[in-house]
Amino acid sequence: MLSISIVIYSLDSLVLTKTIESIVKSAKKIPSHLGISRLYVIDNGDNDKELLNVIAQFSDSSLKIQIYSTDKNLGYGQAHNIAIADTTDKYHLILNPDVVISPSSLIVGLNYLEKKDEVVAVCPSARDGEGNVQYLAKSYPSLLVFLVRAINLKYLKNLFSHKLGSYELREMVHNKEFAEVEIISGCFMLCKTKALKLVGGFDQRYFLYFEDFSLSIELNKIGKIMYLPEMKIVHYGGNSSRKGFNHIRMFLSSMIKFFSRYGWKIC
Repeated sequence: MLSISIVIYSLDSLVLTKTIESIVKSAKKIPSHLGISRLYVIDNGDNDKELLNVIAQFSDSSLKIQIYSTDKNLGYGQAHNIAIADTTDKYHLILNPDVVISPSSLIVGLNYLEKKDEVVAVCPSARDGEGNVQYLAKSYPSLLVFLVRAINLKYLKNLFSHKLGSYELREMVHNKEFAEVEIISGCFMLCKTKALKLVGGFDQRYFLYFEDFSLSIELNKIGKIMYLPEMKIVHYGGNSSRKGFNHIRMFLSSMIKFFSRYGWKIC
């Protein structure tokens, strides 16, 4: 069976509705022995009334939704850990509330995990809301890559295009290759629950940003993470470089924690 967790904060009810609708459609393609047992919705903000209104729309569906409201904003990883600790299902999907899953994606990923004992997690191909390719699977990052992405000048991006392409595994994505990868995005991580519990879920020292990088590396210590291009999602999420100072501050704080633990890479 499969459980799913979504963490919400400053809820956009329309986007969340699309996300849950896509889960319901995907569930119809999953055989009963792999079916979705429940959807955990962890409310990290003050969204109770609006949240209940969204979930009420799905009262006639077969999807069981369990709501947790936290006393404060726990951060992305710690909130997901509530579901990871509670679930007893064989598989668990860590999902953003701004992701729409294609109808066949979950069954593709679950079938792959069923067949591959050595694989502990899988990552989908993705596009944003405008149809542009997103690179969810990545190689180990460097300070140079983050600096070029943050400055966001066309000249610098062209100058260091090879570095950026290598970090974002662009050739692999554009060639639609099945491949083992090092790091995957926390917006969609379909994992074997046993592996998640073995590594202790997300490292709670990261409030926001890099918690998925850290989890990926820890999962890679006990098994393989695979990029599956046949799994497809639309991810409406933004980029940290476009957000305000508080987000930039959190990004830098998490980046220092990450490199201090796993090793600094300059370029």
